[in-house]
Amino acid sequence: MSDEVPEREEIIRSTLITVILTSVFLIIGLLFWAWTNSDVDSPLTAINDVNPFIVPLLEILLVGGMFFFMTVTVVNLRLYFTRIRSGWLEIIVLLIIQMVISYLMFGAEVTGASFVLCLAIVWYIYLLQD
Repeated sequence: MSDEVPEREEIIRSTLITVILTSVFLIIGLLFWAWTNSDVDSPLTAINDVNPFIVPLLEILLVGGMFFFMTVTVVNLRLYFTRIRSGWLEIIVLLIIQMVISYLMFGAEVTGASFVLCLAIVWYIYLLQD
């Protein structure tokens, strides 16, 4: 792993982009949650009529995307403020927080699949360090 620390402007730009993308994934996830928990016809009912497996797959991908960008945001903020790269504690805490959010929004089935996807994302980020 390189000991090179990026410039502060690069860290700020990257953090702003990842905060925006995390917010976008969270807002879309909240829309999915609101649509699945209401009796009103929504775009999700039309998608469920076509194929009932598409909506849970989209929910899993939303949770995974939010976890990825939230993790990059936390890593960037830690590097910006302390000039020390993040450790496993931040990643594990984010994984737990993300799984609680996923469980409260979408249920146990989506949470289990999201956990596997988030572990794959952690593995991918770990491999990027070398």
